Amino acid sequence: MDDKVKTIVENITKMYLEYGIKGVTMDDVAHKLSISKKTLYQYFNDKKELVMAVLELQNKNRNIDFSILEQRDTNAIEELFYYYKIQVQMIKNHKPAFVYDLKKYYPDIFMHFQKIKHKRIIDSVIDNLIKGKKEGLYRDDLDESVISRINLIRVEGIMNSDIFSIEELVSTNLFSEIFRYNLYGIVSDKGRELIQQKFNKNWNQ
Repeated sequence: MDDKVKTIVENITKMYLEYGIKGVTMDDVAHKLSISKKTLYQYFNDKKELVMAVLELQNKNRNIDFSILEQRDTNAIEELFYYYKIQVQMIKNHKPAFVYDLKKYYPDIFMHFQKIKHKRIIDSVIDNLIKGKKEGLYRDDLDESVISRINLIRVEGIMNSDIFSIEELVSTNLFSEIFRYNLYGIVSDKGRELIQQKFNKNWNQ
């Protein structure tokens, strides 16, 4: 994706997130970008291709860069808190209408990127669990393959149920409780002591 196409996709992404996918036509896009539809179709054959480009860019942007943590020589629990803060920001930017339109009108695209997202999450959780076990911060009897999938199912199940309201689903409080629930289920006595010493007073900072 060259710089010009990337700029176009970034602007369209903002429109989709604000108004939903269905509510934004190719005419709207062309008008917003101050280009003709003919020019727009030089980059994208149809709206489905445009939606695909938006999801590809979002997927790329959601790849978390852990290199800064490697430089700081952080432990597994500190990695989780770093991930937690990123997830809180994603929740604040979550747009239910965008996801709803994607699932309803472009189910094949939705499923394609769901599989990519699931693999990325499971792989990163497994890596963190293995690291935490080696450091003695997590329970040495936990099965990282099972725990990583349980974690994914729990979060996905909550997000796709009607038990919580939309307001609750996008609140940082709900994710904080999920995070605490998961964290205290995997840490060892050593890990629990570390949490109490270093993090409880600064949980939401």
